[in-house]
Amino acid sequence: MELKGRESFKATREQIWEILMDTPTLARITPGISRLEKIGDNAYDAIADVKIGPVKASFKGKLTLTDITENDSFVLNVTQNSKIGNVAAKVGLNLVNEGLNQTALAFEGKANFSGTLAGKGARILSGVASSLTKQFFASLAEEIEARDFPEAKPEITQNNSNVNLHSMSHEIKMFLNGKEQHVTVESRDLLVDVLRDKLRLTGTHVGCDTSSCGACTILINGKAVKSCTMLAVQADGTTVQTVEGLATAEGFHPIQEGFKEEHGLQCGFCTPGMMMTAVDLLQRNTNPSEHEIREALEGNFCRCTGYHNIVRAVQHAAAKM
Repeated sequence: MELKGRESFKATREQIWEILMDTPTLARITPGISRLEKIGDNAYDAIADVKIGPVKASFKGKLTLTDITENDSFVLNVTQNSKIGNVAAKVGLNLVNEGLNQTALAFEGKANFSGTLAGKGARILSGVASSLTKQFFASLAEEIEARDFPEAKPEITQNNSNVNLHSMSHEIKMFLNGKEQHVTVESRDLLVDVLRDKLRLTGTHVGCDTSSCGACTILINGKAVKSCTMLAVQADGTTVQTVEGLATAEGFHPIQEGFKEEHGLQCGFCTPGMMMTAVDLLQRNTNPSEHEIREALEGNFCRCTGYHNIVRAVQHAAAKM
């Protein structure tokens, strides 16, 4: 079962992160949790009491947090067992800045069920997950309101040389493909448009403008990001790599060789995004299985090759790296 959702809150990313990292508070606002005890670095023992259709079940197991970027994102790994079956889930959570004192909590992942639980049907399980998610978001909103966080104030000074108060333009600095790059952008400029139109790095493609196709994927601080959903000002001070930065004076990057040798492209439109996502995967997992490759690439669409050669291209690169 796929898990996906997004909700906006009147709080900063730092304020929401503070709540998510506070074990007693998280236990209190998470529906069904009767016990949540920290047992190590980013690891918890948990007991959840959940009603699934007419059946009530108590699940015991562990929660772990991995791939943590403070005030930004983490991956929640869940392993829970009960008399009616087991649950294994892996869900990525991201805090997305939507403006001053406004942040979205987005999550996406998958959950697998076994035993009697698996026979309850995807529709029932999806309904339970949706209900629990709504309850959690409602409780989180109440917790934010109860804490009465102070509102962040925009830092505006007469001597701020990076901000033009009349045009709301900003001078940002990026370490782009290994070189320091300064560029003036407007507050509303998307990163993908700045890369293509102002910096002429047209290997980053615009496909859907909705973050669905992945053609605009680049690396921000080594992590795959869809640049059509990121403002250019958010890239200030980051390390950015586009497809143009893969090759070196010594030759192609292994992922480029893989796509060439295994015929992993036809029209080539999706290829830059595919390669950047694959590089992110191979930096985290040097020997991924076919299933792990397909899972990593599920956010990148290809309408030509049927994906088989793309998977082989990534396997080719893995063997070379």
